[in-house]
Amino acid sequence: MKKIAFNTPLRNNKYFTNVKNFLNSKESLHGPGKNIFKIKKELKNKFGFKNLYLTNSCTAAIEMAALALNLNKDDEVLMPSYTFVTTGSSFARTGCKIKYIDISNENLMPTFSEIKKKTNKNTKAIVIVHYQGFSVDYLDKLQAFCRKKKIFLIEDAAQALGSYFKNKPLGSFGDFGCFSFHHTKNLHAGIGGLLSVNNSKFKKKISFIFDKGTDRSLVITNKRKYYSWVEIGSCFLLPELNASFLQPQIKDMGKISKYRSKIYFRYLKNFKNWLTDEFLVCNNYKYTYNFHALVIILKKNERVNFLKYLSKFNIHAFIGYVPLHKSPAGKKYIKNNFKLINTDRLEKKIIRLPLHTELTIDDIDFVCKKIKLFFKK
Repeated sequence: MKKIAFNTPLRNNKYFTNVKNFLNSKESLHGPGKNIFKIKKELKNKFGFKNLYLTNSCTAAIEMAALALNLNKDDEVLMPSYTFVTTGSSFARTGCKIKYIDISNENLMPTFSEIKKKTNKNTKAIVIVHYQGFSVDYLDKLQAFCRKKKIFLIEDAAQALGSYFKNKPLGSFGDFGCFSFHHTKNLHAGIGGLLSVNNSKFKKKISFIFDKGTDRSLVITNKRKYYSWVEIGSCFLLPELNASFLQPQIKDMGKISKYRSKIYFRYLKNFKNWLTDEFLVCNNYKYTYNFHALVIILKKNERVNFLKYLSKFNIHAFIGYVPLHKSPAGKKYIKNNFKLINTDRLEKKIIRLPLHTELTIDDIDFVCKKIKLFFKK
């Protein structure tokens, strides 16, 4: 029986060829080198990003943004509890207070009213998570709200490279945009990330944080003779070796998204024809989308049986996240004084189905037929 993997990392001979060419060139494995410089140039040209830092993970990108804000123990940062762990841990390590906000029934992201309701005089930053690579439908209003209130906006766009809100790419609305090149993403470096610094106020400080907390960038630009420790930072750089695998993928973004869209819409077509009342497809497809994920929300609490059933046919689906407020560290370090009703209700019903470039239309039809049989039995 064929295995229908949840994810198969993107692979192509030309990507491996670029890695071999890089290794044969005897350039520095550390970098930054020509692959990193080329990726940055191509992404700037494609999306209009200005100040880019290729990092060793999206976690690193979020940690850099958190460090740049000079947060203290009285500052509050708002974020959804339904997100990946490092969205929270990147800010928790600064000593600030993290306040979780609830998600909506439709797209598993917070509503604008929920955000405004939880904002107060101590709110220093808001993290908006572009779940599945989708945008909330109020991103421009949120941007304006944050500017008016002098609140920093961070976009956790780990899944969202290539997605847009209206005519503007995700990751370009906030003071910072954070992306992932983890091997589960549409484009990947094995592991890697990207930070877009959209607020020029932070350009200099981020350059220090990025380079282990030193002002080495000033030495490189002949503004200092020697460099020294000036900020709290770390080794956040993406190795040039990883970048050599990622670099050829940038030109293939359109082709990759197009293929993923075929898989995505095949799911929707089958569900529309066969299933209408058993679950909700979490589909927020309004603007240009990178087709990162296909998420369904079950109507009943039957996820355990559903996943066991799929596994019998070698179909591997994914549950999503354990909400941060239910995790051991989330309980230990972060406290809320209000309930997250939708998060608590929905998190046991969320399932991500397989979606990657190794899948065929026949694979999707097979998966959908098995899902149909589960609900019709």
